[in-house]
Amino acid sequence: MSNPDQKTILLEQAYDELKAICAKFQDESGATDMEVKTLLRELERVFEKDIDVQYLHIIGSVNH
Repeated sequence: MSNPDQKTILLEQAYDELKAICAKFQDESGATDMEVKTLLRELERVFEKDIDVQYLHIIGSVNH
């Protein structure tokens, strides 16, 4: 994505959508704030792993 303004808009939209999803999940499930935070941390770990794998792949291809 070459347009930084478009990226900012999409990030803001994603934030708003994720916040709404979390609020709806909490309302419908009765989950506590801590349970929602735990869910978000688990999702964060998934993306950290994906980023680590991509980074290692890039570094490996540069070093060879």
